[in-house]
Amino acid sequence: MANELSNQFNGMFHDWNHFFNDFNHLTPFTQQLKSDVVASDKHYKVSVDVPGINKDDINLSYQGDTLTISATKQASKTDTDENGNILTRERSEGHIQRSYYLPGVDFNKINAKISDGVLQVTLPKSETSNNHRISID
Repeated sequence: MANELSNQFNGMFHDWNHFFNDFNHLTPFTQQLKSDVVASDKHYKVSVDVPGINKDDINLSYQGDTLTISATKQASKTDTDENGNILTRERSEGHIQRSYYLPGVDFNKINAKISDGVLQVTLPKSETSNNHRISID
């Protein structure tokens, strides 16, 4: 009887774990890219947390006064360990994208680097303004 209860108890946790693993896979990599944006007179600085994402899996573009950062995160494809069991699986894979409206940037001087899981993008402001004042007659 004790073994039967133990098997039912273990089966319940196995089912519960599969429920959360399945739920996790329904919404992979859905967390927003956490970032800080700082503006000064000369530039914008965008710092984005990208832990565990390979530099080659990050794409940056600047178009229409908008910086867009997209990333793809790869996770382990294994479903079992060496004994055929997975106790928990919290790391997921997927694609994520975020855009920032940052007008008046000198596109040719944008600089980006990654250090300690943080992407740092510096966008120098253009010295020539694209804005025109319209006088009212």
